[in-house]
Amino acid sequence: MPLCDDHRRGNTLRYTGRSRPRTDCTDCWDLYLESHPAEGGPTLERAQALGASGMITELRHFSKLDDAGKARVLLGEGPFSIVMWDIECTHLKPNVGRLLCCSFKPLGGEVYTLHAHEKRFWERDVYDDGALATAIRDELERYDIIVGWNSKNFDTRFINAKCIRAGERIKKAQYQIDGMWSWRTKFNAWSGLDSVQKFALPGADTEKTSVAWAQWMRALGWDKGLREQAMAEIVDHCERDVIVLEEVYRLMASNTVIRSLRKDGGIL
Repeated sequence: MPLCDDHRRGNTLRYTGRSRPRTDCTDCWDLYLESHPAEGGPTLERAQALGASGMITELRHFSKLDDAGKARVLLGEGPFSIVMWDIECTHLKPNVGRLLCCSFKPLGGEVYTLHAHEKRFWERDVYDDGALATAIRDELERYDIIVGWNSKNFDTRFINAKCIRAGERIKKAQYQIDGMWSWRTKFNAWSGLDSVQKFALPGADTEKTSVAWAQWMRALGWDKGLREQAMAEIVDHCERDVIVLEEVYRLMASNTVIRSLRKDGGIL
């Protein structure tokens, strides 16, 4: 079992062994059992969930970890794949808007994007973005944990709406971290991703950008040059978003802002 922060530092003054340990630190349990020899240590279920290395093998056991263990999982030190994601579309409602692109950034990896100008997603009807929505859904499902910003309320539901209209199943239930809501539950500072970065990570190398209103329409326009220029700008904007998202996510995961892990509202 891993040691708690106090015992890693050689400090035992704060824990006397009078009450049951809050973590699975072996040194804390040794102190406790000296005063309570009739009791066992951590339960067998908990010990089996953590394993010999102190790392869980299934995300459903995330709550059994102490803060240090949770941070290790969230920062990619465990066996689980983690990806940042963000979509861009022409309108906030799928009834009148369509998908333009979705960027992905595996934790510590390179950014890549699926966008509407790729031949495999091209349809005669500009309103038809079902193939792109389905591809985004499938790409998300490759990962164990997906991380977005207002993604449970917007991105996920937008993708689901486009899938159901195309006659496809919606996204499977996944462990999803919505960074915006993690931030809002702990701080009363502004919660827009741009505002969070400027407040908590001033001087960051990559910053969010803005896109002129006209470019959202030009990305689907008749003129090839204008169309490609607009899509390139929107893809760059989306990729910057997931880079910034990863920086903010790392900050929150390192400072116990994210304390729980739950599945989103996909197919259960």
